[in-house]
Amino acid sequence: MNKDISVESSRVIACLMVIGIHITLSICHDGYVDVSRLAFACVVADAVGIFWLILGFFLFKNNSYAKLLKKTAVSIGIPTLLFSGFAFFFGEWIAEGITLKESILHTGEECVNVVKELLKWNSPVKYGGHLWYIYVYALIIFVFPVLKATVQYLEEDEQREKVFLIVTLGAFIVNDITRNQLFEFSHHSINALIPASIIVIWGHILYKYRDALTTRKHFISSVLVFGILNIVRILLQFYSFRIGAGDHILFWYSSIGLLCAVCVAVFTFCLKDWIEIRTGLKNGILFLAGHTFNIYLFHFFVIYILGRLSFQTMLYDWVRSDLLFMILLTVAVFMVSLIISVGVRTGWIFFMQKLKSGKCVLTFK
Repeated sequence: MNKDISVESSRVIACLMVIGIHITLSICHDGYVDVSRLAFACVVADAVGIFWLILGFFLFKNNSYAKLLKKTAVSIGIPTLLFSGFAFFFGEWIAEGITLKESILHTGEECVNVVKELLKWNSPVKYGGHLWYIYVYALIIFVFPVLKATVQYLEEDEQREKVFLIVTLGAFIVNDITRNQLFEFSHHSINALIPASIIVIWGHILYKYRDALTTRKHFISSVLVFGILNIVRILLQFYSFRIGAGDHILFWYSSIGLLCAVCVAVFTFCLKDWIEIRTGLKNGILFLAGHTFNIYLFHFFVIYILGRLSFQTMLYDWVRSDLLFMILLTVAVFMVSLIISVGVRTGWIFFMQKLKSGKCVLTFK
């Protein structure tokens, strides 16, 4: 299947932004707000919003709910389950340096807590906090019939789509004005499902009109609007920190987060033709995009491993710049995670080939 290089480009950008979110240095330190750190946090803040848009690009092309559930279980569920099991048994050994035996062995209470967290639809394992996205993703797939019915209703009249976009953006703005006290959006369960579902539908509508958005005017506008929105966000968040009003404006479920994610998508739409004629660049993006899910799974551990090796300390001592440090660390974590992903995928393919050829025999006694 030919993949849309603009979408794959957005996928790579969003993956880098996710890592950027998780390595951002503390914005408030030594009694003041660090503007350079805040600016970096704002620029990378909308990775999840981009991924929700990408989900919306293709989700509603599915006609079989059963096939969609099966595909999600195989391509998303099984890797997440394997990673969670790995994190549960080996996480503390990798991240904290305790003995392998101590890391593997768990008390009955710890096992019970795993079940409790699963019942609350939370990632139940230590070092698996970033997996909240997968749990919300699964909820979206679960309510797919409702979302598809909504999309079909909107598509009956173009005006309905416009009203939907205006009303939902307005709701996000009002929620921002109340500092998220109106809807109390979050990264958990229904409080995440609602804004995520809205953005997924935005993605569907956006992708439908992608050709009309692929113009020089929209290319320039996407860059300018993204920059202006983040300047506004920096000012708003700086003020919020000063008055102790929280930081929800830095998250994907804010109006600025939604619009910035749209800007990134439109930006990559406009780059499609330019990338298509550059075979080397196109193949490189496709290769990286094919590993983004694995990179997402592994990058948390990579950050901890690099920390144990004092890589962050050495890097900071070398560059002596907060902004450059965070940029270089983001790239480093991405590349190390990519290498691990390539190794894991190669090993898995080799194992499956041996298994199919009959040269790898599993025996149980």
